[in-house]
This record gives sequence, C-alpha cells and structure tokens, in this order.
Amino acid sequence: MASVYLSDNGWYAIAVDMVNTDKAAAVLNSRKAAGYYPSDAYCSTGQKYVREVAWQASTGAPLASTENLWSDFDARPLSLGDKRFLQAALALEGYYNGLLDGAWGRGSQDAFERHAMETFDIDKPANAHAAWLAVSAMRRISEEGWELKNVGYLGISMFMPSAHMRLTEKDGTQEIWEHETKDLAVLFDDLDLSGLASAHERLASEPKRIGQPYEVRGEDTWVTSVGTSDGSLYARSDKIQGTWSTVLIAAGYDAKSDIALISSSIRRGPPSEMFPTENGVLMTYVSQFLDVLSEEDSEAPETGMVSSTPPSVPDEQGGFTGTAFFVNGDGIALTNAHVVEECGTVTLDGKPAEILNVSAAFDLAALKLMVPAETEWLPFAKHDAGLNADITIAGYPLHGLLGGLNVSRGSVSSMKGLAGDETSIQISAPVQPGNSGGPAINSSGGVVGVVVSKLNALALAGETGDIAQNVNFAIRGTLAKVFLASNGIAYTEIENGAYLAPEDAAKRLQATTFLVECQ
Repeated sequence: MASVYLSDNGWYAIAVDMVNTDKAAAVLNSRKAAGYYPSDAYCSTGQKYVREVAWQASTGAPLASTENLWSDFDARPLSLGDKRFLQAALALEGYYNGLLDGAWGRGSQDAFERHAMETFDIDKPANAHAAWLAVSAMRRISEEGWELKNVGYLGISMFMPSAHMRLTEKDGTQEIWEHETKDLAVLFDDLDLSGLASAHERLASEPKRIGQPYEVRGEDTWVTSVGTSDGSLYARSDKIQGTWSTVLIAAGYDAKSDIALISSSIRRGPPSEMFPTENGVLMTYVSQFLDVLSEEDSEAPETGMVSSTPPSVPDEQGGFTGTAFFVNGDGIALTNAHVVEECGTVTLDGKPAEILNVSAAFDLAALKLMVPAETEWLPFAKHDAGLNADITIAGYPLHGLLGGLNVSRGSVSSMKGLAGDETSIQISAPVQPGNSGGPAINSSGGVVGVVVSKLNALALAGETGDIAQNVNFAIRGTLAKVFLASNGIAYTEIENGAYLAPEDAAKRLQATTFLVECQ
C-alpha cells in the first residue's frame, strides 16, 4: 500500500517502497525502464517530509464545468486514460520522453508547461490548453494512422503509425517494418543473452553517434538511446520467459516525434488503454472547447477601450470583399467569418465557392471551391511566432482602388491582441480594408496568423488626440489549426527551417492567396 507525505516545499510525495541506500539507484532505474515507476520517480531519505497524509482512492472523477475550462490546469480530476493520452500528445509534439504511465508528476507537468509557453506564450496553462492539445493529438493520430499494436509472439505492445507501415523483411523471429513516407523503421526480434549484448553494443558504438548514449542495464530490462547526425536510434529489450523481447527503432529527423511516442509507449503484455475516457473530464473539456469555437452568438467583453475595425471593404455592387488562402490541395481556403457573414453568394478568385464552416467566436470561416480543382496551399508553422519575429502578410486591400495582390512585411508587436485578447497577436505590417482573412507567414513560409482587424485610429484620435500607426491584429495560427481540425479539414505543418527569401515568399503567397467577393 502506498503512503502519501506532505513535503516542506508544499508538494505531496507518494512513497511506494523501501530499498537499501546502496542499491537504490540500480533498483530505481530498473523499475523505471520496466514501466513499473514513472520516469520522474526518485529515491529520498524522507528528511524533507513534514507529515503523512491520510488518503483514500477516489470513487469517481469530479465533473468538469465550463468555469473549470478556463481555470489553471489541474490533472487530479483526470482519469488514468486521460493522463496517458495527454502524455502521448506531448510526446507526439516533442515535449515528453517518459513512459506513458498516466502518472502525472513533475516531468509531465514541466512538459505541458513548456508546450504552453512555446505554443501560447503563457506560463500557467488552463484546462482549455489541455483540451487544445487533445484535439490536436486526435487529429494527428487519425491522419497519421496511429494504432495500438500487440506484438503477441514477443509478449509486448506499443503505439505505432501502423496504417502507414509495411512489413519489409521477416526472418525467423525478426521482423522489420518501414514507414511508407518517413525515414522510420522498427525492428522486432527475440534474442538470447549474446544477441542482446551484441545489439545494444552496436547501437551504443554507432559511428554517426552524437554525444554519449543513454543506457540502462537492468536485470530484466535493457535500454539504449543514441542521437546521430541523421536522427535517432533507440532499443529496448525486456526479459520475458528466458529470452529478450527487443524493439529497435531508427528514425530520421522527419520522424523525431514518431520515435518519441513509440519508445514511450512500449510495455510488457497487451496494449493498455491510452485514449481519453468516454464522457470523462478531458473529453468534457474538449467538448466545451469545441463549443467555444462554434459558438455563433458570443459577445466581446466590455473593455472600455477603442474598438478594432474589421478590414473588409464594400464593393461596387453593394457586397464586400476580403481575402482567403488555401490550406490544402482540395480547394479549401480560410478567411474571416465577418467577410462572409452576410453573403448570399461568394466567389473565390472569381470562382463560385461554398461556405463550409463558420466560427463567430474566433472570426474564422472555411470556404470550398464548388468546382473541384487542385490548389497550391500554405502550410502552418508548428508553433506561434515569437515577439518581434518577422512576418509577411498578403491580401487584397481597397479592391477597386488598388490592383491585385498586395504583399507587405512587418513583425509581431505583441503576443496579445486588443485588451489582452489571447486569441490574437498584434502585428506591425500595414493592414487596410480588404486584408481580412489574409495569411501572415513567418520567415520559413509557415502560417502564424490570419489577418483580422486594425485599430480604429480615428476613434482613438478622438479620445487621446494621437494617431495610432500600424496597430493591427491577426488571429493566432494555432487557433486557426484548431478550427480546421475541429471541422475535419486537413492541413499541413512545417518546422521553422530554411529561410525563405522575401521574393520567394511573395511568389508563394501569390500562388495561394486570393480575392473573396461576397454578394
């Protein structure tokens, strides 16, 4: 039976066993590798414990409320499956490399907070950010074909993108599976003691190795992990019924997140549930979060500040124009909800289009060409742009006065929008009526925002006597991705990488960004 102690730093410690001091490190590493203890477990003398705390296992998780959605994140009400899924999501995003054990300790919390800081620029994530992470992971798991795989003849199981992997070699107990499009291969084998030592030694002495290997050599579990100039190598062997069930993973840089999730999920025995509990707390948060995205009648809070003006523009026929950009090759484009909210008919690049989905809460809308056509599209940046990051925007401002696509450059002036709005960022790139719905891309060509509004400079001048210049706003790219994912619309992502020259950025925007006309 576990014991719970209050520590002098305010944290609670769960004590599960007593071991001799001279054997503590070896026992701890062995049990971590075997999956018995979470990756952030540690040995302690107990000198920092203040007192033992009486506890009793909960008979049920508390219900999640809408108010709790925006409260600071708290993992305690989540089920084991909820927490395992969030750990898997963090591994898939490249933030977590521990076991998917559902034990939400310091390692899991630190990974979640790093993700929130780099994705949303906040240091105290809310339950809503866990919902966002879950939605993003659900989309990726579905699109990338992740499945629980039971390797019965070895007595182990794991999570793999099985839908896109093919058996390329089978020789006795050895199987090699390779990914169809990524530099990813997984080898299964049943080894004797000699084969075990040879396999792990080859990995540890890999000629392309960078730095020192991570090694665990326990009585019943061996682990070797190596970074290389080409990517990563990982091997885990579990002693089961006298022989060593072994998984070896080789991954290039394009499969960095894949190797993290596969290696974290390896366990003895059949697969363990790692999806959120149906009707549980996490799925309640997800449902509430998606309701926020689709809420048609949400009202902006009273801020007492000068309003922002959506930059769409009336055309000669009494309609409005704006901008949209394609997000995939199926003719689906993204724009602002206010551009199309009163449309009887809408055209995109002069071609008839239909309105697929609208979110008034985030001022986003998805359009689709009514006549099927292959389209070039813009990928999304994997993470939000940072403060003062360079951006380029494109759109059709003042249509009828200015001709063709207008491309301009600027930077991220603030990580929040008007009155501290966390759904948008402030940008310095010039915005005029007609820019609504246009993309804001980073220096690698990834979408980091959707142009949405500019500050009402005349109203501000009336209140302050000062004319504001280049105070404009864009919806965060991460929220645009949630809108697309929640409506089943495919999109792609890119890491920040090679610098895209301004001339090449303009060409890419010209091929993907088009005029929206609403009648």
